[in-house]
Amino acid sequence: MLRINSVTAHGNEELANFTSSLVENRGLKTQLQQVMHSLENVSKRQFNVIGVLGDPLVDKKTRKGLLLTTHLDTISPGLPENWTATGGDPFAVTFQDGKIYGLGAADAKLDFLCKLKAIDKFREKKLKMPIYLVGTCGGELGMFGAKYLIKSMALNPRYVVVGAPTDMSVVYAHKSLNIFKVSIGYQMVARDARGFNRRIDLHSFGVTAHGAYPQQGTNAIQQMIDFIRQAAEDNFEMRFTRFDGGDTVNKVPDRASAQFYLTSHQFEDFKRYFRDTVGSEGKEDAFKVELGGLGEMGVRFLPDVVFTCMNEVIDHFRTMATQLERVKDKTFSPEFSTINFGQFKQTLGGMELSFDLRLLPDQSSELVEKQIIKDLQAIAARYPNLNIASVRQRYNPQLSMTPEHELVKACQAAQEASGIEIRTDKTSLSTEAAQFYQAGYEAVVFGAGTAEGNSHSPNEFNVMDHLEKSVTFYEKLIERTCL
Repeated sequence: MLRINSVTAHGNEELANFTSSLVENRGLKTQLQQVMHSLENVSKRQFNVIGVLGDPLVDKKTRKGLLLTTHLDTISPGLPENWTATGGDPFAVTFQDGKIYGLGAADAKLDFLCKLKAIDKFREKKLKMPIYLVGTCGGELGMFGAKYLIKSMALNPRYVVVGAPTDMSVVYAHKSLNIFKVSIGYQMVARDARGFNRRIDLHSFGVTAHGAYPQQGTNAIQQMIDFIRQAAEDNFEMRFTRFDGGDTVNKVPDRASAQFYLTSHQFEDFKRYFRDTVGSEGKEDAFKVELGGLGEMGVRFLPDVVFTCMNEVIDHFRTMATQLERVKDKTFSPEFSTINFGQFKQTLGGMELSFDLRLLPDQSSELVEKQIIKDLQAIAARYPNLNIASVRQRYNPQLSMTPEHELVKACQAAQEASGIEIRTDKTSLSTEAAQFYQAGYEAVVFGAGTAEGNSHSPNEFNVMDHLEKSVTFYEKLIERTCL
């Protein structure tokens, strides 16, 4: 499963076919549910894998049975050279010291196998309630597979357990996910280079981490912006042509680049400045420059105010992040709401900056959205020649179950019966459990592996012993809910 590329944008058809054969071979009634979506630059070959053991008839008026579900897609792996545990190949599964390394080991392909192995024990048992096993698509990009499954009413379970790395705690509450995209539109005007004829391609390299734990990574976009700002403050005049960074907003970006031009008389000074600055800060591996000239076709520079405006937008979210950190809830890690500058994208006549906000359950997403729109309108008023807009592009609500819910108690009993420490928890992750909870289902999150510092990071791993214990947990939970 880990060797099959199922990065969300790539599509999960190959993995869905492989997985459905595993499910069918174990005696479950199996179907592939093709999931339609309208996302740009994302493969249309997206499928949910549905397996049913027990009564396959779905009564839309009566909720029955246990749904065990896990997303089959993964985040993109980022820079291969950061995957040192797998020899630079995130799909090359590696076993070492009781751990298994590879993209999706914790988040969350192997959890699906744990559930399948647990269900296998009940093939010949007489079930009072059906067991549903579902592998969804699109979990890393708006959870469109889970949303489609709920809307289709192909299943109508009583309980839902969503797979994600929780270190085998039963997670009953988590933060909301809010993806904001800020667009800065401009008129591209061809201008005389006026001596700006020496090209600089600046590349910044960071370390990925989950967007819910931005402090665990090194943000390549922010690192690049800070370097350019410092160079501008040190009197280098730059004319920009291109910006780019990150590949998905819900992880800390590990790459970013900017292209700009200098005058020939500042060119040699900049080369020395770059060497001295990067060397003095010990960041030789964090930056790279490629040098060139104007070329025969000339160049079209971005309007000068675009970079100034972008900095104001970035500073706004930085300030907001600092303000959000003042409100703390020690039952979460991190104990405050966070903001991750996850993606920087240049379009025809525009820039798009995308931010991932993880808000504590007590903080209103609607009020935060109103504040962002208001503040960006104030910024826009200072740049009448630019078209600035902000939109909440994606939203996943908070999960707000309580320890008193029947499912939480059943999970605690299953933990005890399987020799796992009885633990309930809250998480900064955003999961499909919130989608099911909003639809009226009791839903929790459980899985082997840790998220913080591991999920959406290079050298992602899981612990073999924890995977085995997870199998037992699912067996005990099935006994309590379906027999």
